[in-house]
Amino acid sequence: MKSNYIFISHSTQDGEFVNALRKGLENEGLNIRTDSRESAPGDKLECETKQAIEQARAFIVAIGPETINSLSVLKETKYALEVSNKGGNNYKVIPLIREGVEPAILSTFFGKEPIGTKIQIGSGGVSEATSLIFVALGERLSDKQKRSLFDGVENSLRRLSPEIREKIKPLGVFQGGSSISNITNVLELNEDERDLLVSKLLETGLAEPMPYGFLRFHPALCSYLYQELDEAVLDTNKARWAESLRQLSEFLYKQQSEDSRLADSLTLLELPNLIKSLEHIQAQGIPEITLDRAVILEQLTMQLDKPQTLAKVKAIIEEEEKKSAGWEHARFEILSMRVERLLDAGNFPQALSVAQILLDKCIKAGEEVYEGADYDIAVANLLVGRVLRMGGAFDDALKSINAAHKDFSLLAGEADSNAARKMVSASLAKKGECLLDLGRLEESAAAYEESIQIAEELKNKRHIAVGKGQLGTVRFSQGRYEDAIKAHNEAREIFENLGELNMAAVALQQQGVVFEEIGQFEEAEQAFQQSLAVNVQQGSPLDEARSLGRLGNLYAKIGRSEDAVISFRQSAEKYTEINDMANEGRIRGNLTITLIMLKRYDEARQEIQRAIECFKPYGHHVEPWRAWDKLRDIELADGNQEAAARAREQAIQLYLVCRRDGGEDQSPSARLCALFENALKQQRPEEIKKQLDEVASDPNIPESGKLLVSKLQAILAGSREVGLASDVGLDYTDTAEILFLLERLKR
Repeated sequence: MKSNYIFISHSTQDGEFVNALRKGLENEGLNIRTDSRESAPGDKLECETKQAIEQARAFIVAIGPETINSLSVLKETKYALEVSNKGGNNYKVIPLIREGVEPAILSTFFGKEPIGTKIQIGSGGVSEATSLIFVALGERLSDKQKRSLFDGVENSLRRLSPEIREKIKPLGVFQGGSSISNITNVLELNEDERDLLVSKLLETGLAEPMPYGFLRFHPALCSYLYQELDEAVLDTNKARWAESLRQLSEFLYKQQSEDSRLADSLTLLELPNLIKSLEHIQAQGIPEITLDRAVILEQLTMQLDKPQTLAKVKAIIEEEEKKSAGWEHARFEILSMRVERLLDAGNFPQALSVAQILLDKCIKAGEEVYEGADYDIAVANLLVGRVLRMGGAFDDALKSINAAHKDFSLLAGEADSNAARKMVSASLAKKGECLLDLGRLEESAAAYEESIQIAEELKNKRHIAVGKGQLGTVRFSQGRYEDAIKAHNEAREIFENLGELNMAAVALQQQGVVFEEIGQFEEAEQAFQQSLAVNVQQGSPLDEARSLGRLGNLYAKIGRSEDAVISFRQSAEKYTEINDMANEGRIRGNLTITLIMLKRYDEARQEIQRAIECFKPYGHHVEPWRAWDKLRDIELADGNQEAAARAREQAIQLYLVCRRDGGEDQSPSARLCALFENALKQQRPEEIKKQLDEVASDPNIPESGKLLVSKLQAILAGSREVGLASDVGLDYTDTAEILFLLERLKR
C-alpha cells in the first residue's frame, strides 16, 4: 500500500539545498523522506531503501553539479524508474535540476526514458521549486503559490509579441506538452507561424524540446492559459484537441508495426493528453465513440508496461461496452440527436464521426434486429449524406443520399408505407441539393420535381412548399427568372396557409433576389420590406439582420446611399445583438464602402476597424485582407499615406499567409502566376516569353495586370529579388502572389 510521502534522493553535496526544500514542502503540508547515504561500488540498494521508494507516492531526485558522482542517487533513480513503469502515471519520477547542471547529465540518470516532468531551479529558488513540485504532483496550489508561479509565466509571456501571445491561448487545453503537429492543428497554424511560435516558446523558456517533435511546456503554462479561455472558445479548442489526439492515436497504432520505438516513445510522452482526451470523449455520453478511442489506446498502452494506466483504459472499455450492449431504436435515436447537436454547433468532423459510427452500428446489427431497423439504416445513410454535404464532400454525400433513396423506395414499395414515401420525397430533395452544389442543374431540377410530385400525392403541403422553394433556387441558377419567381411565390402562399410565417419570409426574400437580378428594383425592395416586416413580427433577429442587409445592398446598388447606410447599420446592430461577429464584420465592410462614397472617412474608418476586430477569431475563412484593403482606401482618400501603406502591408501579409496555408487563388493574376510556374517546368524560356508578350499586349489587360506581367518577365530572366513585389502600382494580391511564387521557386 502506498504511503502519503515524497521520497527525495540527493547527494551529500546537495544536502543544504534539500533541507531547505524539505522544510518548504513540509510547511505546505507534504510529508517528505530523504536519503543521502552513499554506498560502496557494486553494492545493491538496501531492502529498507527499496521499500521506502516503492511505498512513496512520488520520487524526486535532486541533481546538482556533483550528483553524477553519487552511486546511491544513480541506483535509487534507476529503481524508482522501475517502480514508475510498473505503477503507471500515478507514480511520478521528477528530476529537480539545480543551477549549473548541463541537460546532458540527465541521460546518465534516465537513459532514454522520456521524462514526464522536469523542474529547473531558476531565480525563484526553493520557493518556486516548491510550487512547481505541487503542480507536478497535481496538488492544489494555495493562492500565494499560484500567484508566485503565474507571475513567472506572465513575465515570460510578456516577451512574446501580442499576436503570438493571443495565438497560444489554446495551449491551455493540453496536459503539460504535446507533439508539434498536435499544437499546429489545435492552434490552426501554417508552417511559418508554427516555426515562429515554437522558436519563441523555446527562447522564453516556456517550452523545451523532447524527442520525436514533442514540446514539454513550463509546468504552469497550461493552467495559466486555461483560465484565459472563455467557455465558447474552450469548447471549440477542446474539440480540436480531442480530434487531433484521435488522429495521433491512429497514427501511433499504425506505427506499432512500422516503427515500434517511435510509437512507444511518443505514446509515453502523449499519455497524459491521450488519457485526458479519452475522459473528455467519455463525458459526452456516446459509448460507441469512447470505445473506438479506448480500444486503440488499449493497444498502445499494452506495449508500455504501464499496468495501472492499462487497467484504467480497460475499465473504461468495460463500462462503455455495458452502455452500448445490444442495439435498439432508442440507441439509434440518441446517436441521431447527437449528430444534430454537433451540426448545430458547427462541429462537422465529430458529427461525421458519430454519423458514420451510427451507420456502421445499424449495418452490423442488420435489418432484423428490431422492427423498423431497415428504415433506420436508410435514415442513417441520409444523415451521413447530409453531414458530408455540409462539410463540402458533395460527391460522397450524393452516394450516401442515393443509397438512402434506394432503401426508402424499396420500403415504400414493399409495405406501401406513407412514412417511407415521405422519406423518398425528402431524400430526393437532398439529392437535388447535392446536384445543385455540383452544378448539375438539370438533374437537380428533375430531382426536385420528382420530390414535389410525391409530396403532392401524399398531400404533404410542407414538403411541397420546401420543394418549390428549392426548385426556384435551381431555376434562378439556370437563368429562368420567371419560373424562379413563380416557384418562390407558390412556396410563399403555401407557407402562409400553413402559418409558417418565417418560411414565408424566406420565400419573399428569395423573390426579392430574383427581382433585383433582373433589374426590377421596386419589386425587389417591396419583397425585402415584406420579408423584414414578417421577421420583426416573429421576433427573429437573425432573419431581421439578413433582410436589412439585403435592403442595404439593394439601396447601395441603385444609388440610395443614405438609405443604404441606415439599413447596413441596423443590420450590423442586429448581428451584434446575437453575437454573430463574422456577419457583423461583413455588413460593416459593406457599410464602409458606402461611407467612402459619401466621403465620410472618419465614420468609414471606425466601421472597418470594428470589422477587422470581428474577423479576428475566424482566420482565413472571412478573407480579412479585404477589410485591410478597404482601410487603405480610406487612408488614401483622407490623405494619410503612411497609414495607407501600413494597411496595405497588413492586407498583403494576411493574404500571403492564407496562400502559404493552402488557400486557393483569389484572382486571375494568381492563376497567371500558377500557369507561369508550371510553364517554367515544362516549356522553353523563349516560348514562355512569347506568351507573356502576348498577354502584355492584350488591350483588355488593365495596367496593373501589365505591371504583373513585367514582374514575371523579370523572373523569367533570372531575377529572384523580393524587391520585385515592392512596386506600389501592383494590387496587394498581386504583390502577395509574386512573393508566394518567389518562395516556391527558391524551394
